[in-house]
Amino acid sequence: MAKLKKVKKIKLLDLFCKAGGCSMGYFFAAQDLGYEIEIVGVDIEAQPNYPFTFIQGDAMVHLKKNWRKYTHIHASPPFQKYSNSTAPTRKNNPEKEYSDICVQVHAFLESIKRPSIIENVLQAPIRSDLVLNGDMFKLQVLRSRKFQLNNFFMMQPFAPKKLGTVKNGDYAMCVGNGQLKVKGGKRFKVPGNNILEVWSNAMAIWWMTTEELREAIPPAYTQYIGHYFLKT
Repeated sequence: MAKLKKVKKIKLLDLFCKAGGCSMGYFFAAQDLGYEIEIVGVDIEAQPNYPFTFIQGDAMVHLKKNWRKYTHIHASPPFQKYSNSTAPTRKNNPEKEYSDICVQVHAFLESIKRPSIIENVLQAPIRSDLVLNGDMFKLQVLRSRKFQLNNFFMMQPFAPKKLGTVKNGDYAMCVGNGQLKVKGGKRFKVPGNNILEVWSNAMAIWWMTTEELREAIPPAYTQYIGHYFLKT
């Protein structure tokens, strides 16, 4: 009798998970690989649309107490302190404070022997081991993000030459109210009356609200990463 092949089991922790864009990508990757996966998301705010097991609480507290329970760890710390989208607010209101725990997350994940990933905007103080954008996955959003890889390695995918512009409606600008401010004070609105539909289609995300989509990572990013990450 032929021996049954043992199915690899993954237990993944998604810190600062929001509505689960990254989690969904890892779920797709596990399906592609034939792995069993349990995903637990942790966020300080309630996430009623999160599609997997959810724990509301302090992500760093949960990580420090429970990291040994997980085989793989992903973290997307708050990015507003570094993002270009909040630059005008930071300039006009320098007293406004934004959460800044990237360094803390980096230090802890570097200290443990688990395959882990930190995702954030390009300006954040983490390594750029991997940089992804929507063009690489034929999405209608750019949303460039960088990833620090701990205890595993993978290659950067091919980056196609950008052919279109947000102004001309080739890409959705999934921030604010769906408009892009350009020089001279002119604003070019993304085509379409239904911003939720435009953004959902642009990022291939069907379960989030407009507010959640503003901060979401397209699942295609972590589905690509997961093909390497989950094998570790």
